[in-house]
Amino acid sequence: MRALVPLMLLWLVAALPAPVMAMTGDLEPAAAAFDNGVFARAARLARDLGTAEGDAFAARAELARREFIAVPASRRAALDKAAADARRAIARDPERPEGHLYLAVALGLIARGEGGLAAHLAGYGGEARRHIDTALQLEPENPWAHAALGGWHLEIAHTGGFVGAALYGAGAAEGEAAYEHALMLDPENISIAWQYAFQIAGMGGEARRARARQLLAAILENPSPTALDVLLRGHAAELAAAVDNDDRAEILRIVTLRLGRAEAGAAPSGSRVVPRPPIGRTR
Repeated sequence: MRALVPLMLLWLVAALPAPVMAMTGDLEPAAAAFDNGVFARAARLARDLGTAEGDAFAARAELARREFIAVPASRRAALDKAAADARRAIARDPERPEGHLYLAVALGLIARGEGGLAAHLAGYGGEARRHIDTALQLEPENPWAHAALGGWHLEIAHTGGFVGAALYGAGAAEGEAAYEHALMLDPENISIAWQYAFQIAGMGGEARRARARQLLAAILENPSPTALDVLLRGHAAELAAAVDNDDRAEILRIVTLRLGRAEAGAAPSGSRVVPRPPIGRTR
């Protein structure tokens, strides 16, 4: 049980979302900075708007900065800013799902940094799940919320096995169904397809590898020019080559690296992959 707790708290890093927003003109400069990979500027511009939409976008930008730009010593500071931005967005407008989803992601990343027992005692996992559930209640057809739910199911089912299924009602079939529903709602979403493909490729099985191959092919055909979509396409091309060659060791290496385990050093052979959040497209 103790070994399962920290991994259950990590599923949230699978879903750094870009929920559908009715973006105002005031937010366009921040969105442009984000699409160009200038995350600190994007956060500052969005935060300065003093709106729920701006605060939520600032949280998203801080999470992206933490994951792709910040040096290790500054990552916790970026997380704290992201959590504060998300909480401020919720306080301004609790009926918007974005703040809830970004806070859930920030809490999951904080939990990863603090370790399983400390994170469990602090209640990060429970609070994060409540915000995911709130987002689904507010917007039942939000593709990002369904993708987050899919990541939760797959992570617990694959890591916890029978124990995870028995204690938490998690299952691989439920996770795959949630991801498929997310992609039905947003078929062109590179970020959701990327995370889904990397998770199921790492789980093994011919049917999952075949589905991963389809998802990776769609990602490679998507011409989106944003800095992060270009990055994700490069990762997808690397994994697609390994899947096409049925190179199991290389698949494990790539999935381990791209989903975050390699951050603390190379993962041992056969170890479980810990997801890393892809960054969604600006809407």
